Amino acid sequence: MSVPDASELSRQRFVVDLMLMRLGRWLRLMGQDAANPEGGSDWQIRDQAKRDHRTVITRDRRLYESCLKASQPCLFIRSSRIEEQLLEVAGAGVSLRLDPQRCTLCNGPLEETFEDGKERWQCCICSKVYWQGSHWRKMERMLEEIGSRR
Repeated sequence: MSVPDASELSRQRFVVDLMLMRLGRWLRLMGQDAANPEGGSDWQIRDQAKRDHRTVITRDRRLYESCLKASQPCLFIRSSRIEEQLLEVAGAGVSLRLDPQRCTLCNGPLEETFEDGKERWQCCICSKVYWQGSHWRKMERMLEEIGSRR
């Protein structure tokens, strides 16, 4: 089976190939565990996914076919546009809502903190700090717009 069913996908762990790094950051913004590949070759990505029990997300047809042959769960993304890519993962069961759980840089878990009475999140691995600034509402609107096209 190449794509897990939607109920499994919503709690799935991913490895996102190098062609989809922007999508990987968006998945992390939505609380998904979306790791960057440890290596660039198809077999390295496939091995990482197998070892870490992750679903591969790729635009590389050769990698996708390699995953199919190895019975490795994989989601093939057709579009090169981020809005369409998000629509594709939503069609596979990923929720299109911001959920500050993962660091967009390193995929580390975020810990909620309060500074000056304001809600913030800090990465437990790289210490990057996140907050709900004006950019947050812009991202929410984008996800709402994409979700309305489903």
